[in-house]
Amino acid sequence: MDLLKEIGAILGFVAFGGLAILAFLTFQQARHLRRLRDWAGRQPERAAAEAERVSELAGEATVPAIDVGEGGEDKGPSRLDRVRAGTKVRVEEFNRRSPVDPKILLGGLLAVVIGVGVATSGFGLFGGGDSGGETTTESSSAPKEEKVEVAVLNGTAPEEGAVGVEGVADRASKLVKSAGYKVGAVETAPGSFAASVVMFEEGAKSDATELAADLEDTFGPTEIELMTPEIQDLAGGAPVALVVGVDDGGI
Repeated sequence: MDLLKEIGAILGFVAFGGLAILAFLTFQQARHLRRLRDWAGRQPERAAAEAERVSELAGEATVPAIDVGEGGEDKGPSRLDRVRAGTKVRVEEFNRRSPVDPKILLGGLLAVVIGVGVATSGFGLFGGGDSGGETTTESSSAPKEEKVEVAVLNGTAPEEGAVGVEGVADRASKLVKSAGYKVGAVETAPGSFAASVVMFEEGAKSDATELAADLEDTFGPTEIELMTPEIQDLAGGAPVALVVGVDDGGI
């Protein structure tokens, strides 16, 4: 969906530029036709008027205000007057020779500025003004909510009364926490469990199923059972308990 939005924004910007170019060429064609008609029908008059205009501009450039210095001595045209007169001559010459009307050129620049504004905000080409970008920022900065509390028990004792693998519950609790769950009690399970099992209290079966799925890469397919009273006493109120069995003692 985002790709389609970007493609639509680019096509809209290209279409806007095409319309601007078409309008520019239309105005230019009309201007050139008007100039051709003028030159064809009034060539002598235009030449005389041009010569008169150049003479007037030259007179303005050579007869500016007189700058009188100390002692009443005439210093001739001031630098500001010379710059002003020369600039006027160059502007008039540019306007006469340029194939592009300065007004049209200014309009084209304004159209480009408007097009850039539309592309960056209206179409959302660069993500400006898009609520989706704000949502992404807020969601990335928001703290991740922890899942249900899970008790982790060491049930790796090979037989009743024997000692299980040391540190298994601690290692398993780190895996549970990495999966996004809140770790509750970390204890030794009563008795021996040949295979790991996830136990749950009434109403927490879906949480137990989710935990088993999240830890499947480490523990493989894990049985899900209703929590026994002995495990419930050690779980410390956690609705879900992971009991690590002998088959997973090497984690």
